[in-house]
Amino acid sequence: MMIVAELWREAARFPAALTRSTALLVLVLLTHLAQAVAVAWAMSAVLSGNPGDVSAALALIVGIALARTLLSLGQTSAAAGLGGRVRQRLRRRAMRAALVPERLHDTAARAGAVRAGLGDGVDGTDAYVSKYIPAVAQVLLACPLVVAALLLISPAAGLCVAAGIVLALLGPMAWKRMMARRGLDHWDSYEALSADLLESLRGMATLRALGDVPGTRQRLDARSEALRRATERVMRVSLAETAVIDFAVQAGVVAAAAAALGHAATGQAPAVETYLVLLLASEAFRPIRDLSRHWHAGFLGLTAVPGLAELGAFTPDHDTARRAAQGGPASHPSGGAVPGTAAADGRAEVLHVADLSFRYPGARDDVLRHLSLTARRGSLTAIVGESGAGKSTLFDLLLGFLTPDSGRITLDGRPVRPDDIAVVSQRPVLFAGTVRDNLAVTGTPEESDLAAACRAAGVLDEIRGLPRGFDTEVAEAGANLSGGQRQRLALARALLARRPVLLVDEPTSALDADRAAEVVETLHRVARDRIVIMISHRPEALAGVATVLRLDAGHLEMSTR
Repeated sequence: MMIVAELWREAARFPAALTRSTALLVLVLLTHLAQAVAVAWAMSAVLSGNPGDVSAALALIVGIALARTLLSLGQTSAAAGLGGRVRQRLRRRAMRAALVPERLHDTAARAGAVRAGLGDGVDGTDAYVSKYIPAVAQVLLACPLVVAALLLISPAAGLCVAAGIVLALLGPMAWKRMMARRGLDHWDSYEALSADLLESLRGMATLRALGDVPGTRQRLDARSEALRRATERVMRVSLAETAVIDFAVQAGVVAAAAAALGHAATGQAPAVETYLVLLLASEAFRPIRDLSRHWHAGFLGLTAVPGLAELGAFTPDHDTARRAAQGGPASHPSGGAVPGTAAADGRAEVLHVADLSFRYPGARDDVLRHLSLTARRGSLTAIVGESGAGKSTLFDLLLGFLTPDSGRITLDGRPVRPDDIAVVSQRPVLFAGTVRDNLAVTGTPEESDLAAACRAAGVLDEIRGLPRGFDTEVAEAGANLSGGQRQRLALARALLARRPVLLVDEPTSALDADRAAEVVETLHRVARDRIVIMISHRPEALAGVATVLRLDAGHLEMSTR
């Protein structure tokens, strides 16, 4: 047996589902044992020439088979429910842990590796949780029961089976430890290939333009070869472990059979006890064989456990639990209250930043130094500056992705929360799905709310002009939409979040002059009801902006135009 403490703890969080799955699995095994008894009875009745007992035994065998079918269906459903609950909990916790400032700004983290852990890694734990853990419980509960029955019938056969079970359980453990160590190499290779593949797909157009497709192919080939070699190493060790289990099972059955057939060697006809020993000796090893099969089925997920632990999938949110116990608001991943606690009407009057300073770890100088800013509802505020001046850092501080070294950020006199702010990035992310799906990521808005947000963003007429309106399909990354449409859809999505503050990062960078003017006009209109702060390099985006601030050397100063 290989006990993975993290997964056992997660399964134990659902005691009812775990107990139900294990109990049904033990009942299924009991039907096999009962069938063995019925078969022994039938064989003995045939030799003794008792047709009535033969008929009764056959009817019993059929009834047991039907009962086992129903129990197996119930156990499969219970196991799937247990595995699904654990997977959902692990993925939710890992996603929450991944969306914290430290990870979002970790330049060494690779999106493909995180995707592999959140996807295949979490899914891979299902076989261990839903099948292996109940199978371990079955071994511990059922095997002693069968051995005890055999000891009563034939002490010699019982001792042979007991020795075989012990060898089958303890013998492969050293192999499994070695396999687990090599399995880590296997998951590392799998994770690296996933990361390289995702990055190559994202940058395919750039790679083609730069002529680096052959080099990328060679890198992916090298990763694939490393994964193949790691897989073969794991399989070799796994085959050796399987051989040890098979030897123990076969040796135990043969030894028990030899002990049972000693009675037949005297020349007497085999009794029902002899058949029972032969059949029960085989059934005693059924849980061992199930255990081995489920271990191999769930091996990929087990190799991902260290990566999932690093992602935070097994780390409970102590801060959330502590605050809930104290009766306070739960913690948002980025440090504030949970979403939904912002002003219901999405309005606030003044965002004030006072004496804000921040320096990245390891940097020599502050990116922002004693910065102050006041932005008000009713007019658009623009921030300009050279690349690297700290504009994006300021936005990350406002959003709570970074924690300032000093200073305060307040909204109408209270500390700002992450759920006070919506953001429209320079390259807005749209998903494969409908226009409605892309707009409704923050909830399920009414049709009137969708229309109002799109009207405010200046894109409603264009949506109604699409073949299916809000139900028109959007390609991945919004490839079938223009740059202006993507920007304004992202703006409408931000408006639907009903946040009192809107941050807009380079909204016109990828647009022609006409489209850029439309987006800026939309921002002026939105600023009547919200505090809107815009980062921009383009002079035409600043037309009509009353407050333009230049960020230089960590300070904000009124820009002269």
